[in-house]
Amino acid sequence: MSDDDISLSEKRMYGQTRPETHAYVASGLGVTRVETAGGQIGRFSLVHRCSARAVAGANGEIAVATAESVLVSTDDGFAATGFGPATAVGYDADGLVAAGEGRVARYDDGEWWEMGAVDDVRALSDDLVAAADGVYGLPGCAYLGLHDAADVAGPYAATADGLYRRDAQEGTVGARENWLPVRSGAHYVVASDGRRVHTADADGLYELADHGGAGPEPNWQPCDLPVRERVVDVAYGADTYAITEDGTFLVDTADDATADGRGGWRARSLGVPEVVGVAVA
Repeated sequence: MSDDDISLSEKRMYGQTRPETHAYVASGLGVTRVETAGGQIGRFSLVHRCSARAVAGANGEIAVATAESVLVSTDDGFAATGFGPATAVGYDADGLVAAGEGRVARYDDGEWWEMGAVDDVRALSDDLVAAADGVYGLPGCAYLGLHDAADVAGPYAATADGLYRRDAQEGTVGARENWLPVRSGAHYVVASDGRRVHTADADGLYELADHGGAGPEPNWQPCDLPVRERVVDVAYGADTYAITEDGTFLVDTADDATADGRGGWRARSLGVPEVVGVAVA
């Protein structure tokens, strides 16, 4: 038996206990749960078979967008919610939001409530919607500018011509002048939990080293990943988690949070196809 085949709970018998996180990877095969703790990537298993289009997590819940429905995690697995075909799922301060076939709706008390109409939605996060023709704001789906948006997170939007940060203090709400260019070139991923910010383009994954100041933020540091594969999503928990289009799961841990005192990025191939995202509840 190799070290990778030992569960994280078994590993903790031989050293200090580290907080354990379950990350969920969405792919064309379905939803794969990955055990991770203290920089170690432990067992992983397929927990639901489907053709996933997007995944999101918050408040102990995981949501998955598929060609048939929006699924939410339960004690017994994943259950359909009756939304219908979806291309994106996300959480804001009020709960789960989904988009598909031109509609954006909120899930509340077992029912979907329409919030507005937006075509070709690619991503949902907090109060922003990324779509083919730009960025929209929730809850009313007001158009906020830009175009060809691939991802949104916090005040950031990743688009075909650059990464932007919204500045609500300047200009008129909804005007393009509200968006400050942060990085040029096509960006496909942006993630933020208010403390950490990451973005990805065709060349690699980057972390914002300091985002406390005003104006453009040039201090983006390339992440020293152990693989040269395109990152398609980033999620946050006790550590920073990322997934590549080829199905390699990545975790970045601080030195003092690991059993061996050596942090940084570690990787493990999951062998799943058509990867679309990673989420932590």
